[in-house]
Amino acid sequence: MSPSPTKPRQTGTDVYARAVELMAARGYHGTSLRTVASAVGVQMASLYYYFPSKQELLMEIMRRTLTDIIAEIGAAVEQAEGPTAKFEAGIRAHVEFHANRRLEVLITDSELRALEPRNRVKIVKLRDRYGKIFLDILEDGCEQKVFDVPDTRVAMSALLLMTSDVVMWYRPEGRFTLTEIAEQYVRLCMQAVRAA
Repeated sequence: MSPSPTKPRQTGTDVYARAVELMAARGYHGTSLRTVASAVGVQMASLYYYFPSKQELLMEIMRRTLTDIIAEIGAAVEQAEGPTAKFEAGIRAHVEFHANRRLEVLITDSELRALEPRNRVKIVKLRDRYGKIFLDILEDGCEQKVFDVPDTRVAMSALLLMTSDVVMWYRPEGRFTLTEIAEQYVRLCMQAVRAA
């Protein structure tokens, strides 16, 4: 379907946004490039200009999501002093990012298996970089005796999994604001890692 003469020229941003909506709802394998092009209102040739393949489109969603979360949580942590404040800032920012970018996060978390092997390696490296932010904080906190966990890697995985589930149920119209939800998660996580 061609865009009408009065319709603003579509961009890669439009394609990206519609692809995120469709893949979050239908999954990677249930979403064709033709469906994305139709939803945006562009010809397939125009779509290929921005994303030469569906695999590259999935890679862009995952790469952008992980790059952004690394930057945002990294910045929040850097502004805090000491392992306790860094941990709280990291968890707070993690929850808020997951709620605000829920569709992209859903795709990034659920479609790893859809990546080609070489692409999977790249995305796993980015995920590991993100996890290391929290792993370093936990290890520093344990060294300073403010945290006490049996294994920092297990704790990191468990805490990030627990706090990531906000993507499944958070709604802006719910009974708690996002700030209130983030603070509850911070409190729960601190209770889990704080030394007696």
